[in-house]
Amino acid sequence: MMQKAYHTLILPDGTTHHLVVVCFDEKGRYQSFHPLQDEEPFVEWVGGTLDLKDSQTLQ
Repeated sequence: MMQKAYHTLILPDGTTHHLVVVCFDEKGRYQSFHPLQDEEPFVEWVGGTLDLKDSQTLQ
């Protein structure tokens, strides 16, 4: 599982969340997210915005 932290996450339904850790499977497909509350091991800080409205796979 791959985990990346983003400043903003936009879900397919248009809901927006801020400061989140997004979890992806081994093929880069979105699995889940949770709030970023503290420094976490094995989480890559990406920053910026991840918009899942168009695709739920990392490019």
